[in-house]
Amino acid sequence: MRGLNQSSSDNRILTITVSDLVTFKSLCEIAKTDPTIRCVAILLSEESYVEPGMASLLGSLKIPVVAGLSGRIDNGILELALAADVRVSELGTTFAMKLAQNGRLPSDGGTQRLPRIAGHGLATDMLLTGRRISAEEALRAGLVTLLVPVNDNGQGAARIAEEIAEHGQAAGKFTKEAVIEGANMSLDQSLHLEADLAILLHTDPERAEGIEAFKENRPPAFWSRDRET
Repeated sequence: MRGLNQSSSDNRILTITVSDLVTFKSLCEIAKTDPTIRCVAILLSEESYVEPGMASLLGSLKIPVVAGLSGRIDNGILELALAADVRVSELGTTFAMKLAQNGRLPSDGGTQRLPRIAGHGLATDMLLTGRRISAEEALRAGLVTLLVPVNDNGQGAARIAEEIAEHGQAAGKFTKEAVIEGANMSLDQSLHLEADLAILLHTDPERAEGIEAFKENRPPAFWSRDRET
């Protein structure tokens, strides 16, 4: 797993640290341009220093992004978490969007991503009242998809990122594209998008490896070609 102050044997995963905007932008650019990276992991807590624009940068990545969350995930930190594709939360984590209480409005996707992920009712409640919700309520609403023990958000996110990294790279990108782009289309249009992406995937060498692995009853060796490049 690569990233600042990170060390791991899994070079298919890039850990994006949240510090200054320049460093964050540089790591996002690596995630966009390095063909060996299959998934991004990001850890967020109440101590994370989030600057405007980070959520847009994270949301622009084509590869899957997994966020590990702990503590009070509020305001801009929550907006950044919403830009991830999969969110893992420690037990005891809470979520709130309290900007309206101070006469402010979310400006990095909070009013748009929160309703799409957690539903309009809960999102509107959180945005207008600033109500804080628990990790359990966030799980029921789909805001997070997995709860892990305290101090395990990093390992929990890493486990999911590693699982994603084992899969076909193009398949992961196309799946993300179909889900995100299809949400803004009619059902008929989104089905056409899905079909077009499935046809396009036929040209991907990893699809052939996946078919051969299935025939030979073995795990596909997608990652081995990454390490050979």
